Amino acid sequence: MTPAPHEVVLALDVGQARIGVARGEVGSRLAFPRGAIRRTRQADDVAAVADLAREEGAARVVVGLPVRTDGTDSKQTQRVRAFARALEGAGLRVTFEDERFTTALAERGIAGGPLPRGKRAEKGRVDAASAVAILETYLAREGAA
Repeated sequence: MTPAPHEVVLALDVGQARIGVARGEVGSRLAFPRGAIRRTRQADDVAAVADLAREEGAARVVVGLPVRTDGTDSKQTQRVRAFARALEGAGLRVTFEDERFTTALAERGIAGGPLPRGKRAEKGRVDAASAVAILETYLAREGAA
């Protein structure tokens, strides 16, 4: 199903310790960081994402899929797929987006940015920046479709 213009979309960079979050709208190519959710239990993590999606009015959640460089699944890919299934079980519409290299891009972007070293090192900043990269890739592809 093709998203509607101006549909609010959240993106997630699902890691072991944190879930980076970004927000954007279909029809725009820009995404904005929304911080990170510290992981606890999967049920709590799913509830936190579902609550955030409701607060933001998000119709869809784009989940970064950490496939290997050759395109095959890893153990983390399987964990992320399981988390996405749990999100769908909570009533969220989930779309996957290849997230290869987004963490490296996010780290480079933060390192080259104007933030002081202490701010660049804050936990969750790279996770949220990775979610921004995931969402901007998705929005660009949707805009071209």
